[in-house]
Amino acid sequence: MLLAQKKKQENIAEYVIYMYQTELLIRNFEFDTEKIKVHVFGNISSEKMTQEEKDEHLNWYASVINEMKKEELIKEGHLSYVQDVVEKLSALSIELLGSNEDYQLLFNNARPAIRENIMASKGLVSNPIQVCLNGVFGLLITRMKGKEVPDDVQEQLTQFGNVLSFLSNQWKSDDTN
Repeated sequence: MLLAQKKKQENIAEYVIYMYQTELLIRNFEFDTEKIKVHVFGNISSEKMTQEEKDEHLNWYASVINEMKKEELIKEGHLSYVQDVVEKLSALSIELLGSNEDYQLLFNNARPAIRENIMASKGLVSNPIQVCLNGVFGLLITRMKGKEVPDDVQEQLTQFGNVLSFLSNQWKSDDTN
């Protein structure tokens, strides 16, 4: 099973962040499957992944590349089917804010940081769940670059992660998704 499929089944927020990471990787490798093949799969031993599995993953990358080109996401933006998931998570958030006290508490703890990030985006991001996803994705990128995350920012990101974890658990328990 592809990692993206597994993440989509097990933790929908991780799936969205994984797809954002995939889009970034594809852009960094200039939409070139050969570069992806060499740099992503070149050092994986056959004990960890068979050639058939590598081919399956490479075919998946090729399909994501085709979708990104089709949607003209060469320099920026996210795949429409991934953003559809974000919109569904946002709808779930709104529903839970009206019905679930545990979620209300988590969301209200994150609300000041969400509001701060919305204002900092200068109108580019207005969706609270998108803010949480962007924050966690930004943390991933920051850590990949080996940079330190200030304690106050780490606290915000923990709040974002709590919101996303709750939503992901609700998503998983809801058979309609």
